[in-house]
Amino acid sequence: MHVDSNLVTHDTHTRTADSQNPPHSSTNNIHTTPMQEQPQQQQQQNAHGVLIAKPCLITAASESKVQTEQEKKKEPLCLENATPEAVPLHLREMLSLFSHRKLSAAELLMLLIYLVALESGFVENQSYLEKRSLLKPVPAVGCFHLFNVRLLSHLPTHYTREFEDTAFRMLLRTLLDSKSAEEPPLMTALQSSLIAIVLGDLMVVTLSPVAPSKERGFSTCLSIGRFVLNVQLEPIYQRFCKLDELSLQLRQNLFQPMRAQQLMALDLHPHPSLLGLPSEVYDEIFKHLNRNQLNILANVNWKLCNYKKQFKDRRQH
Repeated sequence: MHVDSNLVTHDTHTRTADSQNPPHSSTNNIHTTPMQEQPQQQQQQNAHGVLIAKPCLITAASESKVQTEQEKKKEPLCLENATPEAVPLHLREMLSLFSHRKLSAAELLMLLIYLVALESGFVENQSYLEKRSLLKPVPAVGCFHLFNVRLLSHLPTHYTREFEDTAFRMLLRTLLDSKSAEEPPLMTALQSSLIAIVLGDLMVVTLSPVAPSKERGFSTCLSIGRFVLNVQLEPIYQRFCKLDELSLQLRQNLFQPMRAQQLMALDLHPHPSLLGLPSEVYDEIFKHLNRNQLNILANVNWKLCNYKKQFKDRRQH
């Protein structure tokens, strides 16, 4: 059969590859479509050891997977990094538990307060009893554990509503990494009572130790309208604003002071300090101080005052 010479390539290797086509292929079909030419061209180049870049076929499934991964990267881990477009997963999970009923602005703010408590190393006491075998230890020098926060956000939030949603009460428990904290006396020392009272557009929030503890409590005042907008928006978390300010105020005025106070009572020190050092180290420090400096140091707290008395007694002997 005679083939037009214009259709024959000048590459001898190409002619060799064409001669290896199956017998049923017709020479009249030399002009193939672009989709048919591409595999042939790849095979010819591969026969010479030339590496070619294969086209990337993006399917709908791969696109959705990429979008999901991008959303996870943008998703904030804690409440203070939330935006109107992206909020932490544990906030969405908690709000989904209340999808069957409407929540007032005061009750929404109460849920936000509890989320900050979760991020600060606290948990509602009944939820702790139900899931304590699954909870990860939280060291004294830290408080935020993402696994614990997301696990506990799936549980129903146990709190009492009083006086037509103008007062809320919740019993909290501080998370630690020490197994000795499971002993009954220490479990009581690690409990605290969270009370929120609505006064007009304000909410007064108090965090206090439970009886018989005589340690001090902590409180702060929040403007409900400043953090929860009085409009009907969907999804509901778009009603929240200034969550970074809310998180900072609650941490500094309530949860961090209470956690530090509880840890100090257990001789656990959340921050580097002069407390909890060996007696030999105190002796080495105190011997470089004069009498006036020792008196100033003893007035810092009762523990340092006791260390100073012990140092004086050891020096006399």
